[in-house]
Order: sequence, then structure tokens, then C-alpha cells
Amino acid sequence: MDASERLARVRQLLAGLPGPYGNEYLWASAWFAGREVVFTSVFEFLRDCAVIDGVSRFGDPPQAPQNDAELASLLRQVDAADAVELLAGLASRTLAYHVAGRYPVEKAHDVFGRLRKLLGYDSRWWTNTTLGSWNPVTQHTFDALVVGMGDGVVVAVLAVDED
Repeated sequence: MDASERLARVRQLLAGLPGPYGNEYLWASAWFAGREVVFTSVFEFLRDCAVIDGVSRFGDPPQAPQNDAELASLLRQVDAADAVELLAGLASRTLAYHVAGRYPVEKAHDVFGRLRKLLGYDSRWWTNTTLGSWNPVTQHTFDALVVGMGDGVVVAVLAVDED
């Protein structure tokens, strides 16, 4: 499978994920990028989602990162199996109240298991969350970001929620 077909399949897998769900909102995107610009492109994704603000809602310094280096410092690398579990958690329950999310847990595991295979066995994954704690990457009360990269394709899934 060539890179364009791989990207098209990844985008097809993610197509049903984005949108509002209760107080939560989910974004998912995939694009071509090299390893050297992963965090730059993910920071641009966060800006495109309009979740980064230069000033907090209360006038304090912003909690969200203000550039790609700050973003990179908030993310930790995880293995692919942990990334699939985190993604399934994001898709199957909301962050603030843990009510049913976008997909039933079985469908979420299926979707993200296929995503893992499409990105390949050499894929790398990063996140800001354990779904119980997180390093804030947005101005929202709750946020969770999972980023994967494999075979030149970068995937980012972001959930934000308010209580």
C-alpha cells in the first residue's frame, strides 16, 4: 500500500470521530509529515482546533503551550498498545463525567487497533494523559491528546471537556 492510500484509509477510520458529544468535543486528523516536524505540525493542529489561547480565562498566564517546543515537553512517549487503550478510552467515554462517548468500547478498540496496524509496527506514539491525569495542552478544564506517527503519516486525536 502506498503512502497516499495509507493516509486515505487512516482518514476514513477517523471520519466518524470528530464533533460535539455532551460537554465534550473531539477532533481527529491525519496528514503527511516527517519525524523532524511532528510536534510543529501537531501544534498547528491544536491552533487550527482553536484550543490554544494566549491568555487564560482568568487573566493568568496561559496553561496551554505557546509553541511546538512547549507542546513536546508536555507529551510522553507510550507504546502502541497503550496508545490504542488511550484512544479507545477517549472515544468510548467523556473526560469530565465518564458517560458513554462516541463509540461503544468494542468498536473503539476495533477502530484504533486498525489504526495501529495502518501506521505500522515501527510507529511512535505520544500523549499528555493517562485518562486520570494529564499535562494541559489546551485552555480547557480537561484535555487529552494522543499523537501517532508511522510511515510518514501523523495522526492526532484530541478531546476536550468542561465540568
